Amino acid sequence: MFQFLTLLFCELLILFHTTVASRMQQGSLKVSEKPMVSQRSSSFSGSGVIQISLKTRDNVEYYGCVGMGTPPQIFNVLFDTGSANTWLPSSNCLTINSACQLHSRYNANMSSSHRRIGRNFTSVYGNGNVSGYLSQDTLLLDGVELSGLIFGETLLHYQPTFVNTKFDGIVGLGFGQLAWKDSIPFFQLLCQQNHIKKCLFSVYLRRTTGDNYGGNIKFGTIDADKYKGVLHYVSLLDTGYWQFKMSGVFVGSKQIEDNVNAILDTGTSLILVPHRVFDKLHEAIGAKVENNSYVLSCERTQLPKVDLRIGGKIYSISSINYIVELGTLNTKMCTSAFIPVSLDFWVLGNIFLTLFYSVYDAENKRIGLAEVVGESN
Repeated sequence: MFQFLTLLFCELLILFHTTVASRMQQGSLKVSEKPMVSQRSSSFSGSGVIQISLKTRDNVEYYGCVGMGTPPQIFNVLFDTGSANTWLPSSNCLTINSACQLHSRYNANMSSSHRRIGRNFTSVYGNGNVSGYLSQDTLLLDGVELSGLIFGETLLHYQPTFVNTKFDGIVGLGFGQLAWKDSIPFFQLLCQQNHIKKCLFSVYLRRTTGDNYGGNIKFGTIDADKYKGVLHYVSLLDTGYWQFKMSGVFVGSKQIEDNVNAILDTGTSLILVPHRVFDKLHEAIGAKVENNSYVLSCERTQLPKVDLRIGGKIYSISSINYIVELGTLNTKMCTSAFIPVSLDFWVLGNIFLTLFYSVYDAENKRIGLAEVVGESN
């Protein structure tokens, strides 16, 4: 049963890599400290707003379109708040590496703005890795040219993780503490070059079926039409992640956690919880152990909600949203969207972010949340 559940979860955990503690950049590059927000002038180019429409594959991955190089070569990328570096498959990747070959590949020889850096890198994730070398070029998004972005050209992809993804590469939206040495990550560079009127971005994700419109990400503005009521803000912790303090986690009147950190991560499909509270949480929501795995009733309305207290406000995750149905043609079982990890903080992935509109405000060092406005498919 445990192996069966693990195999079925592989598809859902395809983006789990973006938050595990082992996701350090290894090889000849080291992480360096950088300021969270750079100095910006009062002027900006264009409208000061960049909007990227997102597609989704079964609510597992949310990705949008960008161009790299001059003229631009087109890629689908995952905009990842849980990491800071950008990488794309290289035209030089090995022919036997199908996870690279099956995706769009960047050809440096076709870009007049390409600059070779050449330093090697390996990005180690919780369920795989990519490796290659660094280059520099111009990134095009929504008609805006972001020049001088250092990114990775990948030569090797871990096959099981990346072979079936709809996205070709990743654009990291985290801070400089998580970035490669002597590189300025995408979002900080976007602010430095004054392409957006405010050094913030907002994310709207929606749940749907199949391959469909999945929402949008807007740089430089907030879309008041996508949330209910008012945004509630909480201050960031200076860690490089979009990390903040949760004052408590509750199931009914039972407190599961007290004063624990959490991050918002658009690169993670589910919700990752520290090992120390994994059993306690599942006992509280009524899970039962069968063959060393937690299973839940598939009657979605019968289980309690999980309440996260953030900045004095409660954000509830109902059982309709945290129950994950697994099965084959002959069997059906249900488990939860809460996954144990060896971290000391919670990772709120797309299960959470499809319920709450999120704002990432680097200027004021805070994140904002509000209940998302629902849409029909």
